[in-house]
Amino acid sequence: MAAARTLVAPRLAAASTFASLHCLRPLLPSRLAPSPRAALHGSAPRPGPRVALVLSGCGVYDGTELHEASAVLVHLSRGGAEVQIFAPDVPQMHVIDHTKGQPSESESRNVLTESARIARGKITDLAQLSAANHDAAIFPGGFGAAKNLSTFAVDGKDCKVNRDVERVLKEFHTAGKPIGPPPATAPWASQLGMAL
Repeated sequence: MAAARTLVAPRLAAASTFASLHCLRPLLPSRLAPSPRAALHGSAPRPGPRVALVLSGCGVYDGTELHEASAVLVHLSRGGAEVQIFAPDVPQMHVIDHTKGQPSESESRNVLTESARIARGKITDLAQLSAANHDAAIFPGGFGAAKNLSTFAVDGKDCKVNRDVERVLKEFHTAGKPIGPPPATAPWASQLGMAL
């Protein structure tokens, strides 16, 4: 045991010195600051980033593209991120029968309810999302972004953006927090003054 302490002591001392450097604290959020014990083992648990995933329904032609949303969730999970899923509580522009690729005239659906399919029920109204509580926001693809998060599918460059989507994008942009995909690629970026 004494031999182990002798081997570990220099690493603990170095980690304690590193953790106490005040000039580095602004670069390391308090919840990510290294602890002396973390120096002992490379896989010491550290809280991951808090990421908001914003969905636009369920289905590539009238909502979020399922494969893209799933891939994002897998990669965030593997990276240790804490993901919270959001969607606006609004009616879908229309419902597409994905077997035919045609609108289903007799149906109407809610974006939040449809997005809950991907989230397995664990979803929050987009009105509750705040950049202060998250480190990044991701908007997976699918035609729902152009149909349910904005009116781009109908109005093109003169589109209107859902007010909660606009608020969230502006909050994250102003805070300098990552937004994926980059806001400059979103159809409504120029309307929000976010082209990079």
